[in-house]
Formats: sequence, C-alpha cells, structure tokens
Amino acid sequence: MRFSESSNDGRCEIPADEAGLDAGPLLPPELGAQEEARFSRLFEDLEAVEAGRELHARAGEYGDLVVGEVADHGLAQRLAGAVSAPVRLTAAGAAVSGVLERAGEAWVRIGHPGEGWATLVALEHVEELRLGVRRHAQPAETLSFASQLRGLSEARAGVALGLTSGAAVRGRLGPVGRDYAEFHGEAETSGARPVPVLLPLRRIAWVRAAARTAEGP
Repeated sequence: MRFSESSNDGRCEIPADEAGLDAGPLLPPELGAQEEARFSRLFEDLEAVEAGRELHARAGEYGDLVVGEVADHGLAQRLAGAVSAPVRLTAAGAAVSGVLERAGEAWVRIGHPGEGWATLVALEHVEELRLGVRRHAQPAETLSFASQLRGLSEARAGVALGLTSGAAVRGRLGPVGRDYAEFHGEAETSGARPVPVLLPLRRIAWVRAAARTAEGP
C-alpha cells in the first residue's frame, strides 16, 4: 500500500484505487439483482396504490354525479328514459312485467310480447318497480291517464281493471269524465244487462286490454 504525501494537517491520504473505491459493486451480483428486483416491486406497489387512489377519487366523483342527476329527476322521467326496456312493477298488489312501451307523466304502458295484450298502469299506485336502466328523459306522452282510458272506451274494448282495493273486475269502459269513469261489468248471468258503475279514477290502479286497443289516443 502506498501512502501519499502528508497534507498540511499531518494526515496521510490513501490513493482511491488502493482504497477499493473503484473495485466493483459492493454486493455480489446475485444479491444486487435481488435488491434491484425488490426495489422494482416496491415501486410497482407504490404506483398501484396511487392508481387505486385516483380510481377511488374518480369513482367518488362519478357517484356524486349520479346522486345529483337522480336528485333532479322524478319517477316519470326515469321511466321515460327506459322506454323499450324490460320492467317489472307492483301496483295495488298486482305484479306486472313486460316491456315498457310508452311513458307519460302519470302512467306507463307495458306490453307483453307474444300474449296479445298490454297493461296501462297509473304511476301514483305503483308500490315498487324493478328497472335495469338508469337514464332520464322527458316523457314524450303528454296526454293524461283519463285520456288513455277514453281511447279504450271509444274502442268499446273488453278490459280488466285493477282497483286500489286489490280487486280485479272485467267488463267495458263507458264514458270517462275528468275524475271518474263509467264501467260496465260483465253480466253475472247469461242475458242479464250489465249495471254501470261509476269509478273514481283515483281507484283505478291498472287497466289491461288487447294490445291493439290499448294503444290509446
């Protein structure tokens, strides 16, 4: 080992090449590779954590947007955004399922493909509803529930009415007023003339008729 000349403060200096400073890696090659792989995995984990945080933040923002959108709309708009989608609901205790064909501010028309009939449901009597579409739109149908019933009356179509009491009756709709409908029930005995009944519209939860006549105005 060579010593360099003494410095002014009396200390001896060892040349860098003899001090081992350029003598190669401090760790054996296999240990160096392991350390490098470990640090690589550490950085990957940190990147994954950061990506997870960003994803969580974006999900939170999306959730806030969904909450805000839902808060600004009503059931009629939710249903209007789901026209042509499958739907299942309960109204006055009766389960109705099929394809949502038309939607108004106060009613929906549900078709039953392959069965030849459709059901008109008053939204105020819907108890629960299952719908796989979260989209909103303004109802394209502007006519009232009473207007839809007048269409069935004019067609002199046979219908089944679901009442808010849970009862279902069969017959034919007569003239429909602003808040009531005249209903002619089926005769209890052959040849007997049906007795008309006046039904407040608020008591009618749903109306089922042949699909062609249920088209309405």
